[in-house]
Amino acid sequence: MSVKLEELLKLPSLREAKVVAGKTGLKKLVSSISVLEHTDVEILEDALFDNDEFYGSEIVISAFINIKDNVDAQCNMIERLHHAGEVALILYYVGIFMPKVDEKLIRLANKLDFTLIVMPENEMTLRYSEVIYEVVEAIVKQEMRVTHFASELLEQISNLPNNQRNIDTMLKILTDRTRSSIVLTDNSGEIVHAVTWPRINTIALDKVIHLPITERIEQHDQLFITKRPLMQDGIKMLQLFLIKENEALTEELAAQMTEVVQVFMNLWGEKYSEISTSELVKAILNNESVKMRRLAKILGIDVASIQTMWLIEAQNAQANEQALQKIQSYFSAHFQVSLVDFHDDFIVALMDNSLTQGEYDELAKHLLKELDVQIIICGGQENTTDVQQSYATVSSYFEAAKIIYPLKTIFSIQEVMFAAECYEIVNRGERAISEQLKLVQPLFQMQSQGEELLQTLAVFLLDTENNMGKAADVLFLHKNTIKYRLARLHEILQYPVTKLPESYNLYTSVAIWRLLQEMNQT
Repeated sequence: MSVKLEELLKLPSLREAKVVAGKTGLKKLVSSISVLEHTDVEILEDALFDNDEFYGSEIVISAFINIKDNVDAQCNMIERLHHAGEVALILYYVGIFMPKVDEKLIRLANKLDFTLIVMPENEMTLRYSEVIYEVVEAIVKQEMRVTHFASELLEQISNLPNNQRNIDTMLKILTDRTRSSIVLTDNSGEIVHAVTWPRINTIALDKVIHLPITERIEQHDQLFITKRPLMQDGIKMLQLFLIKENEALTEELAAQMTEVVQVFMNLWGEKYSEISTSELVKAILNNESVKMRRLAKILGIDVASIQTMWLIEAQNAQANEQALQKIQSYFSAHFQVSLVDFHDDFIVALMDNSLTQGEYDELAKHLLKELDVQIIICGGQENTTDVQQSYATVSSYFEAAKIIYPLKTIFSIQEVMFAAECYEIVNRGERAISEQLKLVQPLFQMQSQGEELLQTLAVFLLDTENNMGKAADVLFLHKNTIKYRLARLHEILQYPVTKLPESYNLYTSVAIWRLLQEMNQT
């Protein structure tokens, strides 16, 4: 059973701790606690986070010792913890190892609704074990006191972000709560999903599911097992195997576990028995690892070879259908491995690196001649985790990217990520906006002439990649007019707007200006 984070803060070991960010997350449930310390940031992140595991409803304890002076690395770690489903971080030894909690870290935690808790500063007598003991004890006591957990778990699952609310995550949460292993099979006995307790359990699941098991709870050696049918639209679609080792599985526990899985399937379930490239695309983007591997094996598709993703947005549903057929035809002719299908508002194209970068560009241009679409190119996708993160970024920030780059039809994932950064600066409030716009503040004081110069600067930097001739065409002006205005900007801002690194911060400033203009109009 889980305990609310705000209740844990009343424990003696946490009573003097201070919540410095993410106070709205204090209502979140906590089901476990762990320690995170490391010596090599990159190795740890690759090993810990670039996998299919979900660490939902967990508190992490750390002192950030190895990254105590690296605020960017601290922010990156917070983002990775949040993505993995952690709910809070308790920081130890601030003022001893880590000098202070940087304001940038606090802003990020607030944005993510990730609770950041600081133990008493400049205090070397603190011990991890005190908090660990009391938190675990509180969780165990709650579990013993409240035995009906189905509704709470379903509420916990319903509050997950869309990219985490999938069958794998649900089974992991349920497995952690019940300390049981769970297997889902289709009607032919093929394993669709499986999660074991503990995760390193070496039970031969393929053998277990072929034992003579009924809906009654039966014992086979040290295992207590039952098999329950799962229904969709009145039809038995899947089989649910519940396995508990060295401890009896009660009917009440089995019934609640079955209820959680069945309700999840009814509310959020997909066509898990369907074998198609469409379902494989969904499995990849939804981080349904077992389903992904199963479908890839059946369909003979090497998912590991996928290194590029295109997200294609058409203007309407009819255009989408026409675009899908043409894109599938193009891609099957150009790539050894390609998956093209709908997902949410996009046509998703996943492919290997059969083409050179120049050939990718030519293919994109060819599609634009044939179809009324916009394309986001996500290259360098080393694994399906990268694919999921890129998709989540585009889903959240593509509209902002279109405001910043209104003339573009082909976007890179880096441009969408830049749009995300600009959008978050705007969301931080007036202070952050003012700080970023102070570079162009002299232009705001010039009224109509300043607006004209800002528009020219935005077109020059954002739309035409510092090309005077192209900027003149976009603005329907003579090239010499653009040249004059850029010289005027140089004079007013007191540094050359055509030269890096001087123009780097200006690039961000005019992007934020465009976002603000759009927001003020709506």
